[in-house]
Amino acid sequence: MAVLLKALLDSGELQNVDITPLEKSSLGGVGVNTHLLYELVPPGTDALAPQNALIFGVGALVGTMIPTACRTEATAKSPLSGRFGSANSGGSFGPSLRFAGYSYLALLGRAPSPVMLVIDDSGARLENAEGLWGLTVWEATDSIKEQLGHDFSVLAIGPAGENQVRFASIQNDYFASFGRTGLGAVMGSKNVKAVAVRGSGSVDVADRGAFQKIRKEAFDRVKAEPSYGFMKRYGSMVAADPFDVMSSLPGRNFTVGSYPDWEKTRGRKAFESRYKERDVACFACPIACAHWSKVKEEGPHQGLATRGLEVTFVMEFGAKLDLVSIPEIFRCVDICNHYGMDVISAAGSVAFLIEAFNCGLISAEEIGFAPQWGNYDSISQLLLLIAKRRGIGCLLAEGVKHASAVIPGAQKLAMHVKGVEIPVKDPRAKCDTFTFGYLTNTRGGDSLRTRSPVEALLQGMQDYKTEPLGVDPAQIEKLDMPPRLKEEIFGGPPRGVNLPRMACYAENLITIVNSVGMCIRPPVLRSLGPDFYARALQAVTGESYDAESVYASAAAIWNLQHAFNVREGENESDYVYPDRFYEQSLPGREGKTVQPLSRTEVAENISGYFKARGWKS
Repeated sequence: MAVLLKALLDSGELQNVDITPLEKSSLGGVGVNTHLLYELVPPGTDALAPQNALIFGVGALVGTMIPTACRTEATAKSPLSGRFGSANSGGSFGPSLRFAGYSYLALLGRAPSPVMLVIDDSGARLENAEGLWGLTVWEATDSIKEQLGHDFSVLAIGPAGENQVRFASIQNDYFASFGRTGLGAVMGSKNVKAVAVRGSGSVDVADRGAFQKIRKEAFDRVKAEPSYGFMKRYGSMVAADPFDVMSSLPGRNFTVGSYPDWEKTRGRKAFESRYKERDVACFACPIACAHWSKVKEEGPHQGLATRGLEVTFVMEFGAKLDLVSIPEIFRCVDICNHYGMDVISAAGSVAFLIEAFNCGLISAEEIGFAPQWGNYDSISQLLLLIAKRRGIGCLLAEGVKHASAVIPGAQKLAMHVKGVEIPVKDPRAKCDTFTFGYLTNTRGGDSLRTRSPVEALLQGMQDYKTEPLGVDPAQIEKLDMPPRLKEEIFGGPPRGVNLPRMACYAENLITIVNSVGMCIRPPVLRSLGPDFYARALQAVTGESYDAESVYASAAAIWNLQHAFNVREGENESDYVYPDRFYEQSLPGREGKTVQPLSRTEVAENISGYFKARGWKS
């Protein structure tokens, strides 16, 4: 049974609701969250008003020991974009919630004073959290675990969420994060400091024999995927060097595509050789792509221990802000984690300000000091000002779209799509499924909902409408994808990747993954598809699924997210990159110049995408 815990914060009432039929029709996780958000939040609601809903959804496979089945989806109307907002996180929170008897949690209304929600085998209760308000994520989480027990899994916001920074995160047991779209600000607006969960139950499986076969199949396929060894060794840092080789780094607010010293100073081997200590895995994960790291050399950051380095961290602070020192990158991430801020939007906001300062659009007197690329002191100071909403930080806390409207002449420097700051990779160097997803993603300028299962990182420039195959055509035959979609996307025989149609498939596939509660790391995304997920759901739930029905459900979920955005004012004209990508070339590797994108070609791809989705232009 799928149970939704509704926390009516105004009154303090807690309700248990059986939503099993909704989980069956919408796969679970982000699927259920999307339906609940559409129904619970009236059109035009201010994202920081009590009428917004903050929903956590745990998919039907979570807690079953199928590899990587530990993910939780959090959803609300985004205070950053004013549209559909969602974020995903791993760790042990999702399994703990299921082991306590719940699959979904909705925070509704606004508590009169700060509270935390505690869930365990005995049920759920709201407790006073006034003593935790004002504490960092670390301080609050330590206090909660000391009070309740160290086996509790804790979601907490920091001062950024309390101060309603529009890109505040919800931190998950310190290091993991519901990062994007500002859900920490929504939690702060509801006066909820934390959610603490401990459960000792288990997840029922309808067909134990079929489940054991499915579980073994998944482990075998994930471990046999060629990217498995690289992901286990480097984690997401496997992509750090190829991005530099392709001249696709987001350097200095997307004005530099490559750095001469990149691999030596900020590359994956530089990280591995000097800072990596051991692998770290989420619940039920054989990949262990996270790494416990420590700064050993003498200096101001000696002794700093953290979970990383993620490629996002090095792209945002190492490339976008040009910090050369990995310990300084670690420390900036540490500030974001302690204060509860999305790394991408925080770095993007700081990069915007530094460029605006360098262009003479804002003065050192207005900022309070002169910020500089690659200068840790000024960058870390800006991060703290944002989290505390002090001085210039109060403006940056609104996000670059709003900040650029306040600073005259700065709008061309604001690197966002639909109000959400763009991450990690410049589309001028590679306009592929990954970067095309900045435009099509229902949560705005982000790539994590649009990842091709056949992408190769070392591919360079290409035609707009047909992306080169990132794998040998023989791999297409083995790909877990309905045959009709293979022909639509790759052609018959496979010739290339139809970019608009691959974007649709990638989004639908990742919607399935985020609904059932699994991970999108390449070894999973490339080896498991709709047929596997249908059989896994059937074995666990006892309900009837097949590849086509699961895929159709995912498409319907994406369409409902789009409908939510249209209801909030979105239209096709919002599907556009910042002007910089169309108007300026990019200095690349070894003197190479990367040419700007074609507005016409990108617009044609968007039209093709709308047609593939069946949407009206």
